[in-house]
Amino acid sequence: MPPGAFAKALQDRREAERRRRLIIWGSVAGLVVVLGVGIWLALFSPVFAARQVVVDGTELLTPEQVTEAAAVELDVPLLRQDTEAIAQRVRDLAPVLDVEVHRDLPDTVRLDVTERELVYQLVRDEAVSWVDRDGVVFNTTPKPTAGVVQVKSDDADDRLRRDIATVVANIPDDLRPQVSLLTAEAVDRIGFTLSDDREIVWGSAEESQLKGDVLAALLDVEAKVYDVSAPRHPTTK
Repeated sequence: MPPGAFAKALQDRREAERRRRLIIWGSVAGLVVVLGVGIWLALFSPVFAARQVVVDGTELLTPEQVTEAAAVELDVPLLRQDTEAIAQRVRDLAPVLDVEVHRDLPDTVRLDVTERELVYQLVRDEAVSWVDRDGVVFNTTPKPTAGVVQVKSDDADDRLRRDIATVVANIPDDLRPQVSLLTAEAVDRIGFTLSDDREIVWGSAEESQLKGDVLAALLDVEAKVYDVSAPRHPTTK
């Protein structure tokens, strides 16, 4: 090796190592800057702040009612929005079964609402209550809705309202439009009258699917009263 070649090679190696360290540190510094800018843009900058609320999926409620209940903080960055709290405020609206809250860049909070579905209407002197499959009253109107099963019950608590919903759901589909009035005096005293004045004694909500199947077959028998309260031993008269 020529004189001084070893020293020059060592110096070149040190220079290369120094350049490599500078490149690494420069890359790290650049990444930190980019990350910092990203965090600032996402959490503090007005660039991605909420400026509007969009509501989808409502029929009974208006978008304005949902927006008011959601109480989204406008001009606050999307990532700082408390989506769980927003969702809970919307779920507190009686007609809402569930809601999904989405952050849509650059400036939108979107609320996808699922409303409760009407199963029957509970008719009272002062108003008509709308009831869903879980027995939840979620709306009232002054008059009943055509084509919806109407129910008369003086003491319809949570349990009885749920049981009535189970019964209504298991009335044969082709028979349901013929139900003129369903009465529920107690959890084991549910029945209804058809439009041709035939009476159905249902009993409790237990085995409602079986009772519905039995009733569909039993209606071929000419009678005024069809008792499926004990579905394995139905009777007519």
